[in-house]
Amino acid sequence: MKISWRFPPLSGGSKQGYTNNDIEGFKGEELIDNLAREICQNSLDARDDSAEGPVKVVFELKPIQTQDYDVFSGYSKCLKGCRDFWSAGGDLDAKLSTFLTEAESTLSKDSVSVLIASDYNTKGLWGNHDLNNIKTPWEALTGADGISVKPDDNSGGSFGIGKNAPFACSALSMVFYNTYDIDNHKSFVGVGRVATLLNDEGKPTQRIGKYQNNDDDNEIWLPIYKEDTNAFRDLFVREEHGTDVIIVGFNEPDNWQENVAKAAIKNFFVAIAEKKLVVEIKDGQHVTRIDDTKIADLIEEYAKNDRQLEITRQLFSAFSNPDVKVPIEILGEKDAVEIYVKSESSFARTIANFRSTGMLVGQGYRRIFQHYAAIMIVRGEELGKLLRECEPPRHNRWDYKLIKGEANKTKRDNAKKALDVLNEELLNILKSQYETPAGDATDAPGMNAYLADTEDGTLPEDSVGKDILKVKIKIGKPKIRKTSSSSMDVPGIEDEGGEVSSNGGNQGSRVGPTPPVPPGPFPGPGPGPLPGPNPGPSPDPVVKPGTEPTQKGVVEGNGNRTIPIKELSKRRCFPCNPNIGLYKAVVMPSKDYEHLFVECVATGEDGKRETLSINKFMYQGKPVKCNGTKAGPINVTKGTAAEFMITFNKKGKMRVNLILSEGGSK
Repeated sequence: MKISWRFPPLSGGSKQGYTNNDIEGFKGEELIDNLAREICQNSLDARDDSAEGPVKVVFELKPIQTQDYDVFSGYSKCLKGCRDFWSAGGDLDAKLSTFLTEAESTLSKDSVSVLIASDYNTKGLWGNHDLNNIKTPWEALTGADGISVKPDDNSGGSFGIGKNAPFACSALSMVFYNTYDIDNHKSFVGVGRVATLLNDEGKPTQRIGKYQNNDDDNEIWLPIYKEDTNAFRDLFVREEHGTDVIIVGFNEPDNWQENVAKAAIKNFFVAIAEKKLVVEIKDGQHVTRIDDTKIADLIEEYAKNDRQLEITRQLFSAFSNPDVKVPIEILGEKDAVEIYVKSESSFARTIANFRSTGMLVGQGYRRIFQHYAAIMIVRGEELGKLLRECEPPRHNRWDYKLIKGEANKTKRDNAKKALDVLNEELLNILKSQYETPAGDATDAPGMNAYLADTEDGTLPEDSVGKDILKVKIKIGKPKIRKTSSSSMDVPGIEDEGGEVSSNGGNQGSRVGPTPPVPPGPFPGPGPGPLPGPNPGPSPDPVVKPGTEPTQKGVVEGNGNRTIPIKELSKRRCFPCNPNIGLYKAVVMPSKDYEHLFVECVATGEDGKRETLSINKFMYQGKPVKCNGTKAGPINVTKGTAAEFMITFNKKGKMRVNLILSEGGSK
């Protein structure tokens, strides 16, 4: 037998190009993230329960001299055969040409970078001496394409499409596997994924080849075993059970240590904190160890300059110091789930789902007013197996529709039910923890001036308010301020005068300090001026004789033109007392509108929009006519902040948007 590269003959089969969607899907900005997820996930799945301590995964980068090992010279011949085959018909495909050029350049250097990911306290890739059994971890990882081995009591991992992630990190598309399994068998093999090429006999081959023991005459092809002699294999000697994934021609040498550390922390902080996983990153003499004693400090350090790790910091805070921790059962006793929730004003409303092994399976959010971080950890064995079948190759979400086939209808229905219950339970926990239930209607402090005093919403002209917003001013005669180019009417104000109604404090200019507005129950600063330059006080417009505005002839009901956002320099709506449905809205128009209609829409936690029914609508201290969901018409002035107090029939905290429309004349 001869140890060498062997690409099986094509034998009349279809020619195979370089493009491989299973590999391409792992490339891009998340390249190292995908690699760390795949490596650590398979190691956790292959845990040896008889071993003491957590699973340990070690990432180490080494240079290897290319001229010292025939594995590199043999692969160079394969690359040449690939170039010769595809150039015979003209120019090479752009992707294949780029790959061959980069691979040839890598092998022309004195040394090649090799990233080794080694795990310990695992079962290794058992089945490497039983090659007739196609349902073993060894065969799934090294000898099969497009299939996986589902985890069970004897499994060392599934090794489906995710096994392509290491190839995405290799400029040579070359990965080796070295294992020492729980049956005390040692095996070594290399896999290259290229394209159809010409072998030594000038015959076209398949695109996937192996570096192994070859006996073509007797049709025997075996891994490199312990008793075989091979210098390259001897660079990777194992004395403990486990597996080495060896990425030859590692193409991400810059800052790889930090990127691997961040990926491990982001995707496995639960496993690390629960002492199920330890990750070490070696580069020369420098070693970074990530374990339960260091995970919190490392998260704080990386979160300072990385938005993704800031989200991880929030989630870790919820996990390690939750406001509430709730155990629930979804479909039965073996379907336990733990939910951790914490709220801070800086949190980004993130929900993270985790397997029982402590691996992240995607993030999402639910829209409620409170800022929070939430974690769901599936502890139940049966539920864990069911949801695992709902994961795509990148293991970044749960989707019951991924369970295909009529024969699996019951399983698919159970998965849908489980996910629906999970989402509903989480939303109920968030609401019960942070939502304020609507109670009896009570006036918020300082709101008297905004709301009508009578049941029918009218405001008697002779009524006298009694709250603190009542002020004493005297309106003098209008003065004319002349400039060289124009004149402007402004109201005259004297230091003393008689009383005006209690609504005067909410119109135009104010005397004395601005009365306080109750802060809303949401994080961040309370209600106040809109962002941007302060427009200053808004004086009451001076009405000249004969120019009094009239509402006659205005079309009631819907406005006939929706006002685009560009015609509003500012708009905002926030709660004052959500228990009674009281909200304050402010708009700053970029032009005058004489017949403005206002409609309010709430966006719920499920993303659905709901047009709100308006109970009362006040503008400049006076009620405005409401037609169910619309109020108006009203008159607003360009550049002047118009403040509305609105009471909705629906109570509670809501995210409210304003829809403004302009009415026409008859």
